[in-house]
Amino acid sequence: MGGVEGTNARIAALAGQLFYEHGITATGVEALSKAAGISKRTLYERFGSKDALIAAAFESLDQAVFERFTSAAMRASDDPRKQLEQLFADLVVAVGSKEFRGCPFMNGVAEIADQRHPALEVARRHKERVRRWIRDRARAAGATNPDLLARQLMVVFEGGQAESLVQHSSKPARDACGIAKLLIDAAIPS
Repeated sequence: MGGVEGTNARIAALAGQLFYEHGITATGVEALSKAAGISKRTLYERFGSKDALIAAAFESLDQAVFERFTSAAMRASDDPRKQLEQLFADLVVAVGSKEFRGCPFMNGVAEIADQRHPALEVARRHKERVRRWIRDRARAAGATNPDLLARQLMVVFEGGQAESLVQHSSKPARDACGIAKLLIDAAIPS
């Protein structure tokens, strides 16, 4: 991807990184334009508004965040049940990283008051994508109610991230791993 699209994608990815590290509100247009090596005017010409840049930043994070967990789980095993368990094992590793600052989508959504903000739809799509991935693994593993299990595991996954961030500890993620195992064992007949 070159030209304007490539430059816009690079700026959106940089904005996503800065928003994750410092927060949306704390990252002003001045800091964004300086980090991107362009003027504020050029930034506005490319994206139209900070809100549009936030949505583009969320879009730039979607694939990487999704693959951060799902690809590792898929590589770990061909067994869908083990892939679900691996998703939570990888969560424990992720929250133990010094770069971990929680889910970038949840962090961003917490800062956005406008329920019509374009970034909220990107966050919803991302979360739905993860939930569908979990549901598909649950279905393939023979869960009696894969939709219910997927919703439950999403709550545990999100809660494990949030509590680990608040507690500054991987213990909540380890607890989430144990809860997920119990839910999986209860929903998928042996």
